Amino acid sequence: MLKLIFLLLVFLFVELSISANGRSTSMNPFRIAIVIGNQWDDPSSYFIKKTSTHNPGMNDMGYHSAETTTDFHHLVILLKTWGIPFDIVRLDQQLLDHYIFLNMDNTPKYGTIIWAVEQSDELQYTNYSIISDLVYKYGIGFIALSDRIKEPEIQEILGIKYLGSWQSGESIRLEGTHYITHNTSQNFELDPGIWGHIKRQQVELKDGTTCIAKQGKYPFVTVNELPFGTKSVWIGGDPNFQFYYSNLRKILRRAITWTIGYSLYKTFTNEVIMIMDDPGGSQNVYLDHWHHPALKEEEIREHLINPLLKHNAVLNINFVPGFVDEKQQRLLPTWQKQFIDDFGTAQDYISSKRGYEKGIELGVFEVMCHGLTHMQPDLFSEPGWYGAILDQEKAEVGWYREFGDLRRKKEIPAAEQLWRMNTAKDWLIEQFGKIPLQFCPGGRGVSESYHNNTSRLAGKAGFGWLGWRDGYLGTDLVITGWEFFGSESPLIVPSLPNGHNFGISYAPLKFEEIFKQYPSNRFISINEFIGYLHAQNASTWKNTNHLSLSVNYDTHYCQYFQNNESIWNLDFADWFMEEKGIPGIEVNGKGAVLKTNKLVIPQGCIQHRIDLKF
Repeated sequence: MLKLIFLLLVFLFVELSISANGRSTSMNPFRIAIVIGNQWDDPSSYFIKKTSTHNPGMNDMGYHSAETTTDFHHLVILLKTWGIPFDIVRLDQQLLDHYIFLNMDNTPKYGTIIWAVEQSDELQYTNYSIISDLVYKYGIGFIALSDRIKEPEIQEILGIKYLGSWQSGESIRLEGTHYITHNTSQNFELDPGIWGHIKRQQVELKDGTTCIAKQGKYPFVTVNELPFGTKSVWIGGDPNFQFYYSNLRKILRRAITWTIGYSLYKTFTNEVIMIMDDPGGSQNVYLDHWHHPALKEEEIREHLINPLLKHNAVLNINFVPGFVDEKQQRLLPTWQKQFIDDFGTAQDYISSKRGYEKGIELGVFEVMCHGLTHMQPDLFSEPGWYGAILDQEKAEVGWYREFGDLRRKKEIPAAEQLWRMNTAKDWLIEQFGKIPLQFCPGGRGVSESYHNNTSRLAGKAGFGWLGWRDGYLGTDLVITGWEFFGSESPLIVPSLPNGHNFGISYAPLKFEEIFKQYPSNRFISINEFIGYLHAQNASTWKNTNHLSLSVNYDTHYCQYFQNNESIWNLDFADWFMEEKGIPGIEVNGKGAVLKTNKLVIPQGCIQHRIDLKF
């Protein structure tokens, strides 16, 4: 009899977990739809840049203007960093339609919608009842942010009533216990260096909605469990500052897991990317204030390679593969000359190359691209660099910027930039046998108009990361103005003493001091970071008890993983575990185990399969 009652209860539970279209909400796919308003400046939906929120009239105070918002920019950075797959729906260009979010067979394409729609007159006609259908009938999870909750349909899904948004300095605190806030600190503080006038939303809870964090007396984070098991979350905060709280970044990530039921994501806890610029360039030969001898093989071995081997570390180097020859007045491949420069200094680029080749062979140097020459394409036109006096025109630093003409105050045309990017990449492959995935325009000299935009062109040229800290490059998106280094993304630091081979030439013993500054950190190849950013993660439910996740590494952007393992976090929401139980795990057909939620993926640029059988 007890067994019969138990089976009946299980049957009723399963029935209640089936949405109106006959599909279990615990079988949602692992993909996010970010829905925005007119927050994307690029009409072609490719280039996402940080829109300045700084009030130019109050520079010294550091206040932010309310005229622009950063929530969309931060969302794409966070999801890219975590490796959580997403698509963007922009209502300034798109009409809401069920099939944006559904497959042809009426199954959900997304496990969760992140609603960040800034209302404006520029939006297309929108029938918000479609969102209600997707949540209530199709079981798609729902997360809404900040004050993007003014529509009655959105408030109904969240189970709150929006009252308005006003400035507030009251502290934020957690309420009760919940999966989303588990192991979250009570200390809600803005990231260092971030401050300003911050708005708070005032909302009232409806019956059945739970507040899990408050700011003053008002709810700040709420959760709502809807019929048939669908879940919704509201995360409050000023859209300019919301994700400058590390706690809210964590809450967002756990909210994604809670609304879908499971999540596969990447975190960086103690990784450091160390960068050095300029080997191979011409400016050390011609530029007065930057003049120094190129490092010789023995210097590279003693002061760079040996310390890196000792600390099991990688130095990421922005190489310059092309040299501007004054006498021939032409571009030549670097590393082919020994000569005395016009300052009387011996330059031995042949010896330099032997040293760098050794470091690459030993795996302690990573090859990156610093452009083709680090100098202006046009060195002939007025005021002219060729034939100029060493301590006069040649000393103007604008000549030593390749992708923006700082000397003549104009841009470099797109075709010229692309030729230089592609040629630099080809030459570095020929010189060092490595495909550079990072592109860094020398001296940050760039062109900024849309057609000539250096960042956009670098994505088109096949690079995967821009500059030291500028952002993501890909065929899908270009995202500049990257943030959250040292918390979500790896910390990126200059090699000592000054991030350039120039510094090593005059203070070589300073280099090893970096390891005292970061004694417990792992100094990684930037290609490892790029590989995680470009991984293609997805999921397929084989049946109600068999979830197959995939991690796909291509041979270009993810080349690091051809010969290296990768580690991902695999998490399950509490309700999901109660319903499904502990799964057996196989990776590529072989048994695997989770250690503190960490899952090891074997080496190989293939589509790796993670089978979870409940």
